[in-house]
Amino acid sequence: MTGTGYALAVFCLYDIPSISFTELISTPFNIADSQYIVTTLAIDTSPHAMIGLAGTFKSCHPALICSTATSMSTTPRPAILLVKEVVAKRVFFRKGQGKGRQCFAREDELAKTLDEANCLYWSAALMGMTYTFIDEMLKTGKVPKDIKDLVLHLRLVHAALAVPIDTNNSDVGAHYLVEEKISGKFLKYINNNSAVPVRGLHAKEANIALFLCFVQHIQYHLSNHMVYLSDFQGSGDLLTDCQVITGSDFMNSFSDGNCTTAFKNFESEHQCQQFCHSFGLQTFISTSL
Repeated sequence: MTGTGYALAVFCLYDIPSISFTELISTPFNIADSQYIVTTLAIDTSPHAMIGLAGTFKSCHPALICSTATSMSTTPRPAILLVKEVVAKRVFFRKGQGKGRQCFAREDELAKTLDEANCLYWSAALMGMTYTFIDEMLKTGKVPKDIKDLVLHLRLVHAALAVPIDTNNSDVGAHYLVEEKISGKFLKYINNNSAVPVRGLHAKEANIALFLCFVQHIQYHLSNHMVYLSDFQGSGDLLTDCQVITGSDFMNSFSDGNCTTAFKNFESEHQCQQFCHSFGLQTFISTSL
């Protein structure tokens, strides 16, 4: 049963898979020829039901997956169908600082939502590459046991892109990112314009943030200084809404949160710590006079 604020709509649900970084380079995320599942979603878009405050680019709403019917062959089934609870996120814009949220025109909304889906797509691949590196280093036996015991096992939420079949419904018939729901205290660990943890984190959360700084160093190193993730946030072992950070050559490739200034300053701002040293990552040499 759905609550009184929920409304039903039918969507084409496109999985946002986790693939290897090598595959990622030759397999961009797109829905033109992709497989999908026809799914009925119930979404509560009422303002009082919104989960948390609206972010910089998206709002988050309670959602339910009510039924699915295979429209195209999908093997394996999208991971989002296996989770217990989901949320629906919708992109928006503001006409000025402090102004209310505005909806995009449908075509623009799809393009913006695809940008956000692409960030999730790259985030999953980059995190996979990170843990492959960590696992391989641990197999060498060169990482001290006390550091090995501190390694955290974090992952991105499972997610899918929901494209409405009927776009006449101005509210529920919008484009959404459907994501695994994160329970517990939601925290920001690293901002998208920085390479250091946010201030005010307590011991456990501060340790997660430091580990994620190490994750950034791995990604920057393994991508040959081309890309890393930032804007880390979530709760427990789940992360969401990571931002792909690149240089100015790719500034328009990963949504409006791609802070190229942060990328330019990464080597000078990143502070190597016990994880970086123990896993053989080199400290960046300052070029300042």
